Amino acid sequence: MQKRSVCPYYKGGFCTSPLLDNPSDTVTSPNRCFKDYRICRFYKDEEEKKDGLEVFISGEDTEEEVNFYPKINILEKILDSECSYFQIIKTEKGLVAYCKVLRRILTERQANLCSTQWKTCPFKNLT
Repeated sequence: MQKRSVCPYYKGGFCTSPLLDNPSDTVTSPNRCFKDYRICRFYKDEEEKKDGLEVFISGEDTEEEVNFYPKINILEKILDSECSYFQIIKTEKGLVAYCKVLRRILTERQANLCSTQWKTCPFKNLT
């Protein structure tokens, strides 16, 4: 018996692609959903998808826009932390601190705590 290649978004006759607002049966086609689903405009390869700041810390030297709130995230002075999960990111508006455990930009207050109290950080236990 031959294994069929079925689109992962095909469920009960409906297309459940994240590119659609709601599941729909108007875009389904047997030729596309059961054979060549990778060419469908509603197919999105999950392996290529990166969430949040993973886009910016993937090791590639690509210019991407980092969204944050300058009033609370821009560091007034350069901080250094011995925590291996702490990272400084240079942006057009200034320097921001990033926590690899939380996978997000830290506020200035959180960055100061990470700099001075990194040994007792409760988030390090999440790794």
